[in-house]
Amino acid sequence: MMFYLLSLLTGVLECGWIAFGAAHSLPLWQILCYPLAYHIGNLFPKPFSLSRSMLRIMCFLSAMAGILTFAVQLSEKAVFVLTCIALFLLSAVIQSVRSGMKSDGNRLLKRVFRVGGFALAPLAAVVPSAILVLSSVVAFLALHAYEGKPGITRMTGQNGFSLVMTFHQLHYFFYAHITLTAMSLLLSHNSMIGIVYAALLFCGTWVTYMSVEPIVSRLTSRILPVFYAGHIGIGILLFVMHDVTSVPVFIVLWLVTGFGGGAVYTISARAKVTGSYQKDSMTIAENIGHTLGLLTAVVVSAGFGSTSPQIMLVFGSASALLAAAAMALISRKENHHESIHSKG
Repeated sequence: MMFYLLSLLTGVLECGWIAFGAAHSLPLWQILCYPLAYHIGNLFPKPFSLSRSMLRIMCFLSAMAGILTFAVQLSEKAVFVLTCIALFLLSAVIQSVRSGMKSDGNRLLKRVFRVGGFALAPLAAVVPSAILVLSSVVAFLALHAYEGKPGITRMTGQNGFSLVMTFHQLHYFFYAHITLTAMSLLLSHNSMIGIVYAALLFCGTWVTYMSVEPIVSRLTSRILPVFYAGHIGIGILLFVMHDVTSVPVFIVLWLVTGFGGGAVYTISARAKVTGSYQKDSMTIAENIGHTLGLLTAVVVSAGFGSTSPQIMLVFGSASALLAAAAMALISRKENHHESIHSKG
């Protein structure tokens, strides 16, 4: 049960301060720093892992940061910095603990709890400090099951599949959080109802995302056609979305994006078929995509302000198409090798 509780908390911590930022009308770039801080923490335990004692110290520090943001009169800048630090620390601890529990968890149930966390994320606009402190306590209690040791895990190229996965994750993290943030700001109008609505729409994109593998894998066992359809389709869709001005039409298209992202399962499936799959390398490639995608969104939003969501949709489109191009190069190389072997 602890695994699913931690999955719930990850959803709240990742997106909660987007709701907080929208409720307080913070600048776009500043709001995106919150999920960026969370995803920098995702670099633990892959590629970086820490000892249990270090993670316990990090829990203590995140709890102190949460208490300080509530109990002491601090400037907005100090609260912002402390919150980012707390989100980074909590993410690192929770992801480290969850990594040792993943074999025990049902993947669909894990995702359901994670989406539940996204739905509860607007609570961070109301009780942000309490969530930080509570999460620190839960993470500390969960650490008793942690057995990791300090170290660095190296990533291999997996014959090109690490690059495909990085492009895939980049496409999502280029647009996902900045779109949620822009929608939250648009719908807020100083009202929590609009922020909750934006969070529920974000959950909707995850429902479409989660539906792809269980449905498509039953309809066909073919991997590459599904991969290409998903990535070329999402590439076209995101490019179309950057020029859509009707909010209702944009919302419908946003919900449809999940179908393209759901094709991610085909990357690992194809890597396994070719004997290239390496679990740790795939995880590191994912984490690199998460972090670089959000970092780019922060930088672009700081430089281009209100037009940055449209720019990031174009970036997302390009990255999805680059994932397809990288997969095509891998397939071409495989076909070339097979043709050489058959001639030999």
